[in-house]
Amino acid sequence: MRMDSANRSFVVLVGVSLLLGMYVLCGAIGSVLMPLVFARAAHGGIGAPLSSADPLLPALLFILLVATGTGLGLCSLARQAVASRGLARRVSASSLALPEELAAVCKQVGLHGRVALVDAPEWFSFVYGALSPRVALSRGLSEGVNPSELRAVLEHEHYHVRNLDPLKLVLVEAISRAFFFLPALASLRVRYIAARELAADRRAMRACGHLPLASALLKVVRGPEWSELDLAAAIGDPELLDVRVAQLETGREPKLAALSIARVVLSLLGMAVFAATFLISVSGLGGPAAVLQTTGAGLGTADLLGGLTCAIPFAAVGLLAYWHISRRASRPLKVV
Repeated sequence: MRMDSANRSFVVLVGVSLLLGMYVLCGAIGSVLMPLVFARAAHGGIGAPLSSADPLLPALLFILLVATGTGLGLCSLARQAVASRGLARRVSASSLALPEELAAVCKQVGLHGRVALVDAPEWFSFVYGALSPRVALSRGLSEGVNPSELRAVLEHEHYHVRNLDPLKLVLVEAISRAFFFLPALASLRVRYIAARELAADRRAMRACGHLPLASALLKVVRGPEWSELDLAAAIGDPELLDVRVAQLETGREPKLAALSIARVVLSLLGMAVFAATFLISVSGLGGPAAVLQTTGAGLGTADLLGGLTCAIPFAAVGLLAYWHISRRASRPLKVV
């Protein structure tokens, strides 16, 4: 994975969410709150109906907040998985056999077996498939551009394939939903989407020059009206046209908008409320002394060790899975 601006935004977003998620799930809940709750239950402290003064109430509210974010993230993954399968079926149902000339260009670009020619008069192209990325190219586009423009389109899409952008989009969307109380992460998602298009354009410019890409970009401004395309890394995105044209004109990556102060402040407030709810929960269940007595470690140590214990294997498994999927994406597929 090349560390361009798109992947830097992706790594920051995933790294922050991994550490924060494991710190909360395994550290705050698994290593601190649950042992305190179980210890209280063992001493007969649970059984009466909850009241506004019950020390368990803040802990339950904290766990409910975490469960809400986890549920939103999982729902996002499920929704995107369903839409991804629907998109693949739609492309497969309208696919045509690739003409020999187009197949030769695809092989030359490094997309042998990964391009589906869609029987549609509109002009569009996009990458789909989270685990095995492929390119959908419309018949209208393939017939309406010259060979150099077609090569520029395919070079652009090749970046999305090798960079696993459909998979990354699924992950960043789920992360921004799960951490709904941190709007700064949603801004990182927007930066990633813009930066990946600019990076794909730079690949096409290096391979084909500025003019073929500029001509193709103006022809493929908008994709088809398919609801499933929220999951795709499409070349046509009118919202990003200005920054992409600016890069074509100057030959340099334009500076993307920085995180807004309002979103940073709101994220800090969200973190403060989150941390305060946790500390109030611990205080109501006996405070740091109870944590030390129950777990044998101080509050900070128990939380940190619990988070790291989960984060390290999760990160290792994630990197291994990414490496495996990336290797598969670099191989040509058999043409059926």
